[in-house]
Amino acid sequence: MPADETRNTLPAEWAFVVHLRPGALAEDGRMVGRVEHVASGRSVLFGSLPELVAFLGRVPRNLREDVEQGPSKEAR
Repeated sequence: MPADETRNTLPAEWAFVVHLRPGALAEDGRMVGRVEHVASGRSVLFGSLPELVAFLGRVPRNLREDVEQGPSKEAR
């Protein structure tokens, strides 16, 4: 896939940075580190692959719900 197509199909709003601790090996079941959602800055420390995957699913869903609900009462 050409670079321009990749950039267009992978929006920055869906970008995450995963920082693994030394010795974290997925094939051995050792997934420990920190993950950050680039666009929002939300981050979490994780100690397992299921925790990492849960964050990857939760953040976009929460952001979508925030957009659908509109500004909070405090922001008005």
